[in-house]
Amino acid sequence: MRTALLPVALVTAALGVSAVSCADAPRHGGTAAEAPAEDLRVGAVCSSHFAFATDVSCGLVDLGDVRFHCSGTHDDPCPRTHSVTFENIGRTSVRLVTVSGSAPGERHETVSRPLRTGARTVVAPRAGDRYLYDVLLRAGTGSAAVGVVAVS
Repeated sequence: MRTALLPVALVTAALGVSAVSCADAPRHGGTAAEAPAEDLRVGAVCSSHFAFATDVSCGLVDLGDVRFHCSGTHDDPCPRTHSVTFENIGRTSVRLVTVSGSAPGERHETVSRPLRTGARTVVAPRAGDRYLYDVLLRAGTGSAAVGVVAVS
């Protein structure tokens, strides 16, 4: 029984450490060398390449912190993201799941209609929410990708 609980305890500890490492404050400016390669900007791409249907967190995988959008260096905090326009640049239809909220721990999900290849959609926090926390790419099997067309 104790050996069966050991893997669960290790996974729980690992998830706790990774959750702590996600800062809950906006990034501040720095040099281009300090900036991560992934960033919420026009031209950024979020993609999924799985042999099964799944959701992919664009914030964790490709776009970085979607709550704020920074371009270049900033002395002030980066502006809060109000909306992001995505275009389906993949070969399959996808859905985008918007995760938003106003307070720590508060999360609301809004699922878009199917987005066909070449189609565009705007995602924004749910009415009454202050922050866009993440955008999930929901796709069936195979490759799927959406590109950022505009950020405000």
